[in-house]
Amino acid sequence: MHPQLLDLEGAADVIAVSPNTARRWAASGQLPGARIGGQWRFWLPAVLESVVGADAAAHAQGLPEGHIEPSVVGVAQLADLLGIHQRTIAVLLRNGDIPARKAGYLWRAYWPEIRDRIAAGQPLRDPAEPDTEVNT
Repeated sequence: MHPQLLDLEGAADVIAVSPNTARRWAASGQLPGARIGGQWRFWLPAVLESVVGADAAAHAQGLPEGHIEPSVVGVAQLADLLGIHQRTIAVLLRNGDIPARKAGYLWRAYWPEIRDRIAAGQPLRDPAEPDTEVNT
């Protein structure tokens, strides 16, 4: 899993609450995160900022030395980044639950967009376009 990405238990540990409290806060929008394949994922800097403020979050540990942030990723790399099984990622991609495009027969996703949506506590799936057709 990406070094700045947390699961529910990891987020609870970081902010010193129980996993049930972290789950409740995430479900109510108090803790920014996203459900991916039924599992919560949280972006560490966003969690710290929401709980202790931007100044304290700025002092948090950064990425490991030599870490290169990916941009365009395939199924295997996305599964590794999110800490979710490849088959689950493939199903979520096919269902449109993760923003991505098919290039030939291979799925490609833009990691910064996914990371930013998790950090903002936004769902990964784009909301359905409202029906703007007018019947006259």
